[in-house]
Amino acid sequence: MELSSIYKNQSIAKPKNPEFGSISENIFESIILIVDDDQLHCQMISIILKKYGFNDLHFANDGHEALQKACDLKPDLIILDILMPNIDGMEICRQLREMSQFRNTPIIAHTIQHEPEERAEIYDAGVTDIFSKPVSEREVQNRVYMHLEYARMVEGLKQNYLRLTRDLEIARTMQDALMPELSQLANIQKSHKINIESRYESSNELGGDFWGVDIVDADRIFIYIVDFSGHGISASINTFRIHSLISNYKNPAGKNTTPAEYLEKLNRDLFKLLPTEQYATMLCGFVDIKRDSFTYAAAASTAPLKLTLGTRELTCLDPSGFPLGMIEDATYENREVSFEKDEMLFLYSDVLTESQIQKGRMIGHEYFQKICQETSVNVSPDQTFLNRLLKSFNMLVIRPLRDDLTAVTLKRL
Repeated sequence: MELSSIYKNQSIAKPKNPEFGSISENIFESIILIVDDDQLHCQMISIILKKYGFNDLHFANDGHEALQKACDLKPDLIILDILMPNIDGMEICRQLREMSQFRNTPIIAHTIQHEPEERAEIYDAGVTDIFSKPVSEREVQNRVYMHLEYARMVEGLKQNYLRLTRDLEIARTMQDALMPELSQLANIQKSHKINIESRYESSNELGGDFWGVDIVDADRIFIYIVDFSGHGISASINTFRIHSLISNYKNPAGKNTTPAEYLEKLNRDLFKLLPTEQYATMLCGFVDIKRDSFTYAAAASTAPLKLTLGTRELTCLDPSGFPLGMIEDATYENREVSFEKDEMLFLYSDVLTESQIQKGRMIGHEYFQKICQETSVNVSPDQTFLNRLLKSFNMLVIRPLRDDLTAVTLKRL
């Protein structure tokens, strides 16, 4: 005769005692498997659990039946006798813990064993908790409540984490879509004889960096790189803010707009949108292949570098200017340098200069420029400057990186 039939008429309504008011209602829907070869113990535990509102109770009187019912029922909690014939409780627990679906299931052992060494062995087998025989009503009630509440809380956190992870992945995909497409870069190489290569790596699920490029006319392209303060969700939201502003400008880099005027407009708009103490650094400018020049303005960006590949020739450009969003009426300065065939511009985020290297110090601007010079001299025909530079960078730095990494090179062909 199956044990469950003995107790089928013993259902008792869930208590209304205010003492239990903080208990989650849904724990009373939990499936509980009681494993014991002693029917009297099963009956006593069943009466206690039904008194306190649990009705979905199932029983097994040996190890084989316990394993089979556990797999069939997938219980929310298992009460497990330790001393049983055939397969003892500790072996049942070990086998259950080897199955992925039971690795986090609360398993409460009930046993006559009291010695600390004996109980330590029971815990080593994988049980969550122990209560003694003969059973105590309050002990059974409290431990079952506690472990079911905890298990529901952990499951809730897990589901929230999975949902957040999915949402962050969607946001990450949207953020990646802000970056220029390879087809756009190929068109620029074909129309303006400028090879553009980039790398982007966020420090976590979401970042605060992005860059972009647009064709202005047959002679000019407009390039920009942005780095928002902080990282994570707030920085990501800000990247969408500034990208939306850039997209809404009817003529973001038109013939009558200078880089300084462009930054001034962005700054005024961002000042109205950004919360206090949030800001962005940015550099934007025109590459003019007819005039062989790069005209740019900076808002506290990293210092752009101009190099001639194959040589140590390197020019560090002036990046000074107020960060965007800090001072409403900030003004910016137009600067111009020559940019001729076979020269390369290198724009990058500050993680390349501020990351710590293995010796425990920051890379720093001077050392970073030396790395760029060594890369320029030693780059091989089967490599690009950026690939070799980042390979050297990765060999030096301590990971994980503390900030987002953005690197963009523009080489005149």
